[in-house]
Amino acid sequence: MNVDSFKNVCVVGFGRSGFYLVELLLKLGKKARVTEEKNANFFSSRLVNKLRRLGVEFEFGSHTDRFIRKSDIIVVSPGVDTKKSLVSGIAKANNIPVVGEIEFASWFTKSKIAAITGTNGKTTTTFLTYRVIKSIKPNVYLAGNIGMPLSCYVLSAKPKDIIILELSSFQLENIIEFRPYVGCVLNIEPDHLDRYYDFYEYTHAKLNIFRNQLSDDWALLNKNMFGIQEIARSIKSKIIYFDNELLNPNYSAVYRIAHVFGAAKTDCMKVISGFNGLPHRLQLVKKIKGVVFINDSKATNPASTVWALKNIKPPIVLIAGGKDKGLDYSAVSPYFKKIVKVNLFGEAAHKIKSSLKDRGRISLFNSLEEAVKDAYYISRKGTTVLFSPMCSSFDMFPNYIQRGNKFIEIVNHL
Repeated sequence: MNVDSFKNVCVVGFGRSGFYLVELLLKLGKKARVTEEKNANFFSSRLVNKLRRLGVEFEFGSHTDRFIRKSDIIVVSPGVDTKKSLVSGIAKANNIPVVGEIEFASWFTKSKIAAITGTNGKTTTTFLTYRVIKSIKPNVYLAGNIGMPLSCYVLSAKPKDIIILELSSFQLENIIEFRPYVGCVLNIEPDHLDRYYDFYEYTHAKLNIFRNQLSDDWALLNKNMFGIQEIARSIKSKIIYFDNELLNPNYSAVYRIAHVFGAAKTDCMKVISGFNGLPHRLQLVKKIKGVVFINDSKATNPASTVWALKNIKPPIVLIAGGKDKGLDYSAVSPYFKKIVKVNLFGEAAHKIKSSLKDRGRISLFNSLEEAVKDAYYISRKGTTVLFSPMCSSFDMFPNYIQRGNKFIEIVNHL
């Protein structure tokens, strides 16, 4: 990609990725302009004014042709759905290329990249991979969905450094030249069907991680993944399969990725054995009068909740709900023998109840707080109250982190 030809760059979305993209553009001497659907009062006026003084142009409250058409390239933040946004039509009408933050930032680094994606488990796997490689290599960066945006590091990372990326399907949608030295797909389960036309389109976005790899790169695949043979046939790089070599497939993926960079199995086990989990992922919050409270707010799809139900001893009170993503919640039905009650809240509550065949052990609540208090009230000693929403947070909370923190706050006040 001839990056020198892109003098005027339009950044769509002024969230965390958007902000660091602007910082990168300023360091590169590019003309930065930001278009953001939210009103200006959602953002720090001090920050916006500081960037304006540095020459950054802003448009708040809408995406307009008048503002965007002056750009040489459009870089979208991961949360922007280009199919539904006006940006896509404006870009086509004005023949402006559209890429994502990962694609754009990757043009400015020669560091080796290990990129990890999957429906579930990618945050933990990425973090552990980073920790293992960091234990044997001096300069390793953690970026993407976990850590900081890739834009933060591309100018400081040296060719001998290593960047570990967690990538969502959103970040892989607008790939043109992005080429990780190591690409890994942990698993693919139905998710984000409110954004994608069908499961095939979602899968295609995930598999973009391998799109530009060549014969001297590495592709890591879960050998038990559906359609694995067809996926493997489309890959040009060297393939490594993983299964349950180290406790579970995700830990095995950590080992296989780290081994490419020279780590031994003992290096992996040392890190894994000392790992106590990440916040909002099967996080033990508190034990009150024999009742255990688990925060699994990161579970934004049924497959993730199924994983939790498989690994927690009964009896369980399940708290779920949030913004529907067009998914089938009946996947948890086989685990009803472990569940004494389901407390639902949020936009998707009625759909979840219907999917679970309206069993008598299901109650609907107006808020997360009401659902938690009822769960505690009906629980006896030895019960686990599992907060594993199966949905995104965007009906009531800005993200899963704030949702999980609210759950913790409620539990701590019981």
